[in-house]
Amino acid sequence: MKKIILSVLLSAALIACNNKEPFDPPYDGAVGYVIGKENCNMDENKDFWLINIISSSSVRQQYGDTLVLDGVEYTNVVKSTGLEESLKTIGEKVGIDFTITDTPSSTTNCNVTNPVTYKLKIAAILRSGPAVF
Repeated sequence: MKKIILSVLLSAALIACNNKEPFDPPYDGAVGYVIGKENCNMDENKDFWLINIISSSSVRQQYGDTLVLDGVEYTNVVKSTGLEESLKTIGEKVGIDFTITDTPSSTTNCNVTNPVTYKLKIAAILRSGPAVF
């Protein structure tokens, strides 16, 4: 009798677990390099940092736009204000979980003389950290 009850419970648990869809997070994940920073605000914590995405865990690989910076062409650049402080170094390899805008936008309302801004898509970073691969 115990074997029958155990078999029924085990079968029910297996059937219940088998009907679930794989987890599809509501954000994307990627690895890239910090390649620069906009200069728009006297408070530099409000400036956008530029990230060139080199790899993504999603099927989608192209998120950003092409940008020539200091004579180097980058083909998958986004901008964001959500990087951890320790990652705000040009050349730093970063891992990010993010959502992205569909349309590139220029930064406005700058309060510095001679602002340097770029028309790029904005990545809203949910989590960031040093990349390990």
